[in-house]
Amino acid sequence: MKKLFIASAIAMMCLSANAFAEDDGYGNDIPAARSEGTVDDGYGNKLPSNEPEYKSFEEARSSSYGSPSKGSKKNDNQRTRFGLHLGIGFASLANYPTDKDFVRQYGENEWLGVSGDIGLIVKFPLNPILSFVPELNFGMTYLSEEIKGADGYDEYWHEYKVNDAKTLYSLNIPLMLRLQVPYVYVEGGVRLNLNLDTSHEYEYTDEDGTPFQYYDYKDGEIKTVKRDAEDEWKVKTFIPSIVAGLGTTFLASGLQCDLGLRFIWDLRGIEENDKEIYAFEDKKLRIARVVENESSLFAIQLVLNVFF
Repeated sequence: MKKLFIASAIAMMCLSANAFAEDDGYGNDIPAARSEGTVDDGYGNKLPSNEPEYKSFEEARSSSYGSPSKGSKKNDNQRTRFGLHLGIGFASLANYPTDKDFVRQYGENEWLGVSGDIGLIVKFPLNPILSFVPELNFGMTYLSEEIKGADGYDEYWHEYKVNDAKTLYSLNIPLMLRLQVPYVYVEGGVRLNLNLDTSHEYEYTDEDGTPFQYYDYKDGEIKTVKRDAEDEWKVKTFIPSIVAGLGTTFLASGLQCDLGLRFIWDLRGIEENDKEIYAFEDKKLRIARVVENESSLFAIQLVLNVFF
């Protein structure tokens, strides 16, 4: 009888322990798995063996280990971040007319330049890997080309060349979706461009491309020889673009940073005067031919974002 009572007590103790044991979802009881460092909270995080014996995973996640206020890595990566954006790179023109009369008048598409943006960026996480990333930037694009057939000779300057130089100032708002995986992100979206102002100048250089300079006695300054031609270049005010990018995310001095490449392509021609009319006579008839000028900007930028 005594042996039967002892056996019954042992069986009840085992059943009681199993009734309150919690499984980590992988067939491991928490106490044993904790000592081996294999308890998983369901998010891929291992609960350390030196933490208290929590009654449930919910209690563990609400503790100092899982609390956002205590710097949980999962929650820290999913919080909204504000930062600074900088982009700089190469710019040129696409969809440039190839009509022979247009080329004879304006030259071939040899426009090359620099595109730059600086502004603010915000990252709103939508889930652990997808974020909405809008920006507000001030942008500047500089383009220039050497005017063919503009080589000349001057008694003072001797051999000279003429460069056509254009600068565009704008505000732009990229609206991006970003897919983030460890250390790498890809992004894509649209950019809304509001063109604010332009400048257009003809620059005069020597045969080696060095700008000519002269001394302005009125202002008492050395100036570059240029001719203002702002009235000759007018642009559309609103132009949308498509944007795509690829980069990496890293920590620098405790700050989250992005370094990547971004491709920007305007969906609309930039020229306000987007039609050129060429007239000629054929058998005593005067015929007008219209050439569409749908030249649009594109750029490839190196991008740096710093989040706070």
